[in-house]
Amino acid sequence: MHLLAIDLDGTLLDSNHVISERNVSAVKRCQKNGDIVVIVTGRAAFDAAHLLRLHQLDCPIIGSNGAELRAECEGTPIRKNAYVPSNESEAILNCLLKQNVYLHIYLEDEILMTFDATDQLKKQIKEERRSNPSFQAELFLASVHPQLTQYGVREVTDFSDVDLAKVMKFMIVSPTTAVLERIENDVSSRNCTVTSSGLFNLEVTAIGSDKGMALQQFAERLRIPLSATIAIGDNHNDLPMFRVAGKSIAMGSAEAAVKRQATEETGHHDDDGVAMALETFCSIQVGHKGVQDGKYY
Repeated sequence: MHLLAIDLDGTLLDSNHVISERNVSAVKRCQKNGDIVVIVTGRAAFDAAHLLRLHQLDCPIIGSNGAELRAECEGTPIRKNAYVPSNESEAILNCLLKQNVYLHIYLEDEILMTFDATDQLKKQIKEERRSNPSFQAELFLASVHPQLTQYGVREVTDFSDVDLAKVMKFMIVSPTTAVLERIENDVSSRNCTVTSSGLFNLEVTAIGSDKGMALQQFAERLRIPLSATIAIGDNHNDLPMFRVAGKSIAMGSAEAAVKRQATEETGHHDDDGVAMALETFCSIQVGHKGVQDGKYY
């Protein structure tokens, strides 16, 4: 039995943010063969669960880059959250507000953003176009599309009423790399974890909350040795799970720096790269319907 840890954006999802029929079939065949497929994503767990429902998939979920776990173990539902300490949340939020960046705050059951955040981002894109001739707005928008179109987002006037003790993740988007670098330098001095799932975003969680730690803890809970785990991903926030998994597989569309830290490489996410990997390393045949039992969502 394997524990298969699969990222969503740029991995299981194609460029249209759809899970292909071949990928769905491959996941279901692995489950039918007794493997456990866990989705490990920077998305909120409820957002990931929504995507899985749309594709009739049922998997445990590690969300918010390791800050959330939604699963079932030996018949017992598991709902685990790791929160950024309130004093750190306050300091991080103050830092981000000074930078006037597009910001999402992840809570357990919703994601918060301000009413004017999208308009501000549009202005920043125009400014970046004027000041940086090499800036490609289309590339930027394609890169941050998952962050701009998440399920479960609620708009608020400001963040003054947020319970800072219940923040699981801050997600920052900017078209200006210098802004992101400045934020990363400032926030990294806090007691937190900073990573990225793309060229134009940063993601901040509690110290020790990353995909690798969450995968390791989930494997221990299931009594599955790390040598029997396979991690599939495409970006920098996937590297912590690459480092703990017995086998790590980079998507063909991943950056060279990510591929160098993987033990294997598969196809592009638009060419069913996940299915290719599962067929190769889990000895499955695709094209058959799997079994769904509704345990995980």
